[in-house]
Parts: sequence; C-alpha cells; structure tokens
Amino acid sequence: MLWRSWVAWQGVRMTAQAALRAALREVVGPAARGEGFSGSAPTWRMTNALGDWAVVSVQTSRYSTASSLHCVLNTAVAPAPWLAWQQQSLGSLPQAVPESLGLYRRRLHPTGTPAARDGWWEITGDDDARTAATDMVTQLATDGWPILRQLLHREAMLDQIRCGDLGFLQADHSPAYFARAEALLLAELGPSLQLDQALTTATQNTAPTHQNQDRAFADWVRARTTR
Repeated sequence: MLWRSWVAWQGVRMTAQAALRAALREVVGPAARGEGFSGSAPTWRMTNALGDWAVVSVQTSRYSTASSLHCVLNTAVAPAPWLAWQQQSLGSLPQAVPESLGLYRRRLHPTGTPAARDGWWEITGDDDARTAATDMVTQLATDGWPILRQLLHREAMLDQIRCGDLGFLQADHSPAYFARAEALLLAELGPSLQLDQALTTATQNTAPTHQNQDRAFADWVRARTTR
C-alpha cells in the first residue's frame, strides 16, 4: 500500500503489470493464505501428506503492453503418482510444481463470461486491477478453493477421473489418458483387478509406434505396486 500511495503522490501512472501485481498481492494473496495456500503472486500452492499439489496461478497474455494486459486464472491438482510418471517421462521436473503439470486443470473466467468462451480479465490500471482481483477471489471461492481441496483427497480424484472430467480434458476425447491416470492412482493401493482393467484400457488399440511406450508405462506402474 505504501508504494501505491507514493506512486499516486508522484502522479506517476502505474503500468498494467504493476497494477496487477499490487492487486494480486493485496487482494488475492491474503485470500489464498486464508484458504491454506502459500506462495506469492502470481502463483499459490497447497500440498498434502502424500505429496499431491494444488496450484492456483494467474496467467497474463503474451501480447500485453504497459498500458493494457489480459489475464486469466488457471487451477490444477497434481497427484504425486502423476508427477512421478511425468518425471520418469521428462527426465526432471521444476523444483516448484507448475500449473501446467496438473492432472486436473481448469481455467476460471471473469464473472458473466458465457459458457464455452475463454474470457480474460482486462487490466488498464489500478481500478481495473483491483476489480479483477476481487472477482478472482469470488470465482475461486465458488469454483477454485473447494474443488482443489477436495481433489487433494485420492478417492475424490479417482472419482473425478472415473466421471470423465479433468477440466480441460474429457474422457470422451481421451479414454486412454483417463485410463492411465486411474492406473497411476490405483497402483498406490497395490495389485488389483481394477488396476489390470485400467492398464488394459490404457494400452489397447494404440498405434504400433506407441506400443513400446505403452509397455514401458504398464511395467512402471506394476512395479510401483510392489514398493
């Protein structure tokens, strides 16, 4: 607040980026900490005893200028088994889990955004930034914090996978992806018929060029049941 007052006293117009940073720090940050998330703008995280992560992050458009920017809220949950497989596939992971590595990923839009439209907040100055940050807190209170906390419970995440809804991805378009996700979580519970069924769905009817990858995935998952 002191820096914002100094800027106003000097008569200097804040850039859109500076206005957003201040609003996130003063409005969204306290709300995130109140919900048990830690971090600082533009990203806040929560973890559980199993090493699963929930992430909230504000993304700004690459086409932003000093006088105008657009931003949107991205939320994610990344279970530890999913992150372990990502590390196996990618070789390494960032020290802090980014939203992009979530298994469940969902975008939150400004109030009033029509369904199926990718609406973003527009920031041109301090007033816009504070209005947007306040609306972000409203969206998070309804469709952010409660869902993220719920999905940090493994059974709830399994139910979400079996319902065919992982936010950006739907099971109708990616059945093998959902089967892999289910297999990763089931493996933590040990060998089971459900796990065998999930692995069969995850690896059947794939292109010949993917068969080696599918076999490696199935072997890796089964190995985790004996840990």
